Amino acid sequence: MRQPIRNRQSSIRNRQGRFIVLDGPDGSGKSTQARLLADALKSRGHEVLLLREPGGTATGEAVRGLLLHRGSRRMTALAETFLFEAARAQLVDEVIRPALARGAWVICDRFSLSTLVYQGIAGGIKPRVVEQLSAVATGGLWPDRYLVLWVPVSVGHERRAGRAADSMESKGAAFLCAVANAYRLAARKHPRRYRLVDGTGTVQAVRARIWRHVEALLP
Repeated sequence: MRQPIRNRQSSIRNRQGRFIVLDGPDGSGKSTQARLLADALKSRGHEVLLLREPGGTATGEAVRGLLLHRGSRRMTALAETFLFEAARAQLVDEVIRPALARGAWVICDRFSLSTLVYQGIAGGIKPRVVEQLSAVATGGLWPDRYLVLWVPVSVGHERRAGRAADSMESKGAAFLCAVANAYRLAARKHPRRYRLVDGTGTVQAVRARIWRHVEALLP
């Protein structure tokens, strides 16, 4: 018997992939929250891919090793930008688009705003140039939810205590302060593109704040 039209449409909606990004300054808790969100969605029966930028592909992981190694601190912001965008282009084409097409939920730790903030606003590359390069790299793909976790620089510093700093974190207090301010400014300036989430407090409190932004996407 042929499936009723209404049921077939519902089935299609239930298979619709979703793309969620968690971004923010170092120490904001985005990586922890991305894992918790992925677990919550898996427990509801969804196929979930948990990705990170740069990374997620052989190309992306190679770029990650090159960019975040402390020996790369002399690399120019423009060179960093091209490398981040190259890794992003590969991740979108090789992993994200196919996953969304088959109905999976994709959770990504960082995306295009990171490059705009670190290499553009804080790094000195014209933001418009970074945005144009990101648009080319992603082919116009945009997350269903782009969540920006924000914490004061002092909180981020405390959370990173005892952890070896990568090349970005080694650029100094002034740079990290500029990064944190840029994240908050971008989210407040473009509230329809970015959802600003308070990253302070307990892990569970932040998790609940994030879930309020995600649950509307559930079928």
